[in-house]
Amino acid sequence: MLGAGDRGAPRARWLGTGLLVEEVDNTVTLIILAVVGGVIGLLIFILLVKKFIAFIIKKTQEKKKECLVSSSGNDNTENGLPGSKAEEKPPTKV
Repeated sequence: MLGAGDRGAPRARWLGTGLLVEEVDNTVTLIILAVVGGVIGLLIFILLVKKFIAFIIKKTQEKKKECLVSSSGNDNTENGLPGSKAEEKPPTKV
């Protein structure tokens, strides 16, 4: 009679030409492989999300930089704004 913790004798079967093969329980091996594969997949996913977020931040900062620069071609010195144009002094003659 088999107990709760007793697995009994390992099962064996013949493969034909005199080879006896033991059947082994691969549950622990499959669990380990699943965990390792999951960790690797999670790392790849985290790296991809990080690259994507960095790409989005870079694009939004480029748009902000483009908005700060006026490309209209108007010069503020024509409007006579104070401090916009340095006062020119005539060169001194020696």
